[in-house]
This record gives sequence, C-alpha cells and structure tokens, in this order.
Amino acid sequence: MPLKKDQIALSNFPYHKYSLSYALDSLQRLGAKAMELYLVEPHFHLEDCGMPELLALKKALRDRGLHPVCMTPEQVRYPINIASSNPVGRKRSLDTFSRCIYYASKLECPVVLFHAGYPLNDESYEDAWKRSVESLGYLARLAEGCGVTIALESVDVRWKTVLTSTKKTAEVLRLISSPNLKGMVDTITLAVCEETIDEALENLGGDIAHVHFSDGTGRKDQIAHLAIGEGRLDLASMLGALSRIEYKGYLGVELISPYEDNPEDAMGKTARWLHAHTI
Repeated sequence: MPLKKDQIALSNFPYHKYSLSYALDSLQRLGAKAMELYLVEPHFHLEDCGMPELLALKKALRDRGLHPVCMTPEQVRYPINIASSNPVGRKRSLDTFSRCIYYASKLECPVVLFHAGYPLNDESYEDAWKRSVESLGYLARLAEGCGVTIALESVDVRWKTVLTSTKKTAEVLRLISSPNLKGMVDTITLAVCEETIDEALENLGGDIAHVHFSDGTGRKDQIAHLAIGEGRLDLASMLGALSRIEYKGYLGVELISPYEDNPEDAMGKTARWLHAHTI
C-alpha cells in the first residue's frame, strides 16, 4: 500500500534563524499536523529549558493543531557525545538525552532521534563503540520506562557516530535488545554509507522507528538536505520501497541549508511533492 498523507511530518529544521512562533505559524500555514521538532536555540534548546518552557511549548503546539511525532535535539553543532572518553562530557550528554526522553513523554511524542556518539580522530573506535553501547543501554531503559522509542541514525562519518552503516546499527540493536531502541533511514545518509534503501531496510528489518525524507546529491562526500526536486535522488523509488515493507512511521522532512532565509518556500515545495505521492 502507498504511504499516507498523515505520515508526512514537516519540521522546523530550516527555520532556526527565525523565532519559534514564526516557525510554527509557517508550518500551520502549510497545513502541517504531525511535525518533527528540531530542538535548537532559539526555538527550544534542552539545556536551557525546564518545565515552564516545556508547558509553553506544549500550548504553542496545541494552539496551532501541531503534534510532535519525533524530537531531534541538535547534537552535531553542540558538544553532545555519549561515547566521549571525557567522563564529564559523557555524563552531560547522557543528561541531555535523558531530558529529551522525559520531555518527549510529557509532549506525548513517540520518538526521539539520537546519534550514538563518536571517537576523536586519534582515539580508538573500539573503545568508543563500547562506551556507546553502554550509554545506549542506559538510555534504552529510560525510554522503556517513559514509553518513548529511540531512533538511531547511521552515517559513515567518523566524527559524527560509531554507527557508520545500518549494519552497525543493527548490531547495536541486537546487543542491547530493547523494544524501545530502533534504527532509522535517512535518504541523504544512504549515499554517505554507500547503501541503497533496500539494503538499509533489509539490514534493519522491522526495527525502523523513523525516516528522514529529503532530496540530495547522492554523493558520498556531500551531506546536503535539499528540498525535493532540487537534488538527484530517486525519491519515488524510495517511497515505493517503504510502501513494500508497509512502513507505518513518519516521513520527517529534514531541510537545513541553504534555506534559512526563506524556509517556508522550501518546506512548502517538499510538502506539495509528498502530498502528490501519498494517498
């Protein structure tokens, strides 16, 4: 069966040079219901926001008829690394992700999206892998208690994650064996990992909690999250692959540069393509 329109989740990713109110108003104008919530300054940075800010966010979403289906904290530009060899930095990173899980439960958001941590270029990958597995086991137990699922992203970039392929993601899922820890597919990072979507789906089996769906160059050396139609990816075939496995989750629209100055046009262009290719 083709994917459905209610599986489309627009996002505030490209709006991070605008206020949260502007971003949410824009998504409402575009007809969004489900949304992926990018947790970033100046919208909602986890380390700056407590319960009052969370309740204000909940009201802002409710007033616009928006419901977060995935919460993705900024974890590349900010110093977040759950596999860090620095115990202080690792604890702070775990605290940040733990807060994300708790806040997601309060917003009734079913999924959070995390990177698994990484080694520095002069550190042992194997040691970082062990620290990552330990950290993810701890976070998975918290997620089980909060009724939230963690989605793990794979990308073959050493300084981003130890999960350099969906095979590595599947390995960590087997090691931890938690119903609340799953993989995800990103149409951009497939090329970076030198995988096809069919290979990724086969590697992960049914353990797919989320999909990032945007256009790109299809090149291993370029991570560009483009509006649909501005890249080279065969996204219709990717939708077909997801349909064949009867994927029930959401398609999160991750657009960033070069759309910071006019995010609504890029988000609207992508939304229109998705609506035309879903039922």
